[in-house]
Amino acid sequence: MAAPFSQIMSARICRVCSRFQQTKGQLQIRRSEHKTVDDIQNDYIVSKEETFEEDPFSELSRHFLEVRDDNTKPDNSIILGSPQPFPYQARADPAAMQRIPVTERGFKFKKHPGVMRPKNVIEIPKMMEKALDIIYRDSAYTTLGEDGMKLYKQLMSRRLPETVTALTTKAKQLEPKVIQKLSVKQRTKLEALVAKDSLTEEDEQELRQIRLNILDNIKRELRRTTHHNKPITYDWEFALKYTYARMIPNYSILNQCLTEIKKRDPNFVPETVLNMGSGIGSAVWATNSIWPQSVKQFYCVDNSMEMNKMAARILKEGDENRQSMVIPNVYFRDKLPTLQSGRFSLVICAFTLMDFPMKMNRLQLAKELWERTEGYFVLVDVGTYAGFLAIQEVRRRLLRRDKGVDVDEMDVNIFAPCPHNRHCPKFKVQPESLPCNFEVHHQLREGESQLSTFATERYCYVTFKRGDLAQDITNCWPRIVFQDVKRKGKKGIAHCVMCNPDGSLQNRIISRKRHGKELYRIACESRGGDLLPVQVENDERNITDVKKVSHNTRNGHAEGE
Repeated sequence: MAAPFSQIMSARICRVCSRFQQTKGQLQIRRSEHKTVDDIQNDYIVSKEETFEEDPFSELSRHFLEVRDDNTKPDNSIILGSPQPFPYQARADPAAMQRIPVTERGFKFKKHPGVMRPKNVIEIPKMMEKALDIIYRDSAYTTLGEDGMKLYKQLMSRRLPETVTALTTKAKQLEPKVIQKLSVKQRTKLEALVAKDSLTEEDEQELRQIRLNILDNIKRELRRTTHHNKPITYDWEFALKYTYARMIPNYSILNQCLTEIKKRDPNFVPETVLNMGSGIGSAVWATNSIWPQSVKQFYCVDNSMEMNKMAARILKEGDENRQSMVIPNVYFRDKLPTLQSGRFSLVICAFTLMDFPMKMNRLQLAKELWERTEGYFVLVDVGTYAGFLAIQEVRRRLLRRDKGVDVDEMDVNIFAPCPHNRHCPKFKVQPESLPCNFEVHHQLREGESQLSTFATERYCYVTFKRGDLAQDITNCWPRIVFQDVKRKGKKGIAHCVMCNPDGSLQNRIISRKRHGKELYRIACESRGGDLLPVQVENDERNITDVKKVSHNTRNGHAEGE
């Protein structure tokens, strides 16, 4: 007897999805895009183990089609529920109070040691600003501002492609709908052929033709309903538009990430820096602004020659004929250095993961970079949910949470923003709508805006440290996430959402009367991304154990990372 039609189609659908994942011009990396070492830059074929592996994280990829532009602040009050007060014994950390400057009027709580976000707008170096003005003027690009903003929106709208497992599930769901759309004659013939005990050669040929017709319709529907990132060609025009749209935001973001390293680990001074996906050199400028004249080698890796030329021209203050650069010891390469070359004090990979459409290649890149890290590994991406997922893939793999390895036995620790090495508690709240991102205020060039002198950019990041963290009191403080501290001045109450060292996520109330003036004033002067100088005891009342109001009617939410 012939096999049921659903069984006949299953194997074919899996093969179709595997080929669909590799379709040229849609999800395949082009030669002009960022790549890593030789063994992964030429072959992007998914292995069977990667294709059909049951990965707990794969559940998150099913939400890719629902991703919206999360570069704005979400309404967290509905998501996180009602805040709960701190225990009565919670007070400001005495060690933090000793590090707060004191004036005649008392403590300057605005400068408490937990502040990681600068209050003022991050200004770009004058030499960089001068170089950008020269490059824009010499280019004679009349619509640079308009085209630059179009590119900015395109980069912010990029999503990670769906996994083969998700595409296979989607194709199986489309199969009955496609069959229903067949003509009455074809559907009747199909049912008759499937019901036969044995098929003649003519019947098999006719059934094969109907199958091909159904598969073509499934592929057509998948192409129509699946998001495809627009392919990017890294030519000189793209480099110019990218410089206009992203140079200042990228510099400001990296400056803020590296400033936290210097503040919490003042003894760390990088001598060698590896920048993967260096692009237009924003990481070089940011590193030099934090540790001027201390880096002996900037090893910048980008396989786009035009991007490297643009980075070099900015370092030459806009003069392409100039021999020397304003920041010395900068070297541009198209491949990663060998392991025999040694490790680097600081490794930076910013806004590069989205150029790799396959998860296995992103994880391979992270592995290659971590093997070359001696001190800190900084990973940054855009502040959308897709960028957050890309960061979390690497976080989970480097911590080897999927391998069941005890965190205390590993040489990798998270320095920021997470105050712990455990599963991200954010996935127990609402993974489909709320990325864990942070914001930075950066300056605009003159003439870019008539309404404001600065702009706000949101980003996702994680900083890894090889070996133990530097001994600092900030290591045991929770971090304020999702939003700034909200306060009611007349009532002496403030509340904030915190990611704690014990791996929990809490929405807490801080009262001036109950918890002391010092802790209340510190909380009021803190913003999202800052550390709160308080010892948080393990309390049963945290939002990861509470039924979310808005989650009760939702289906298919993730229960873990």
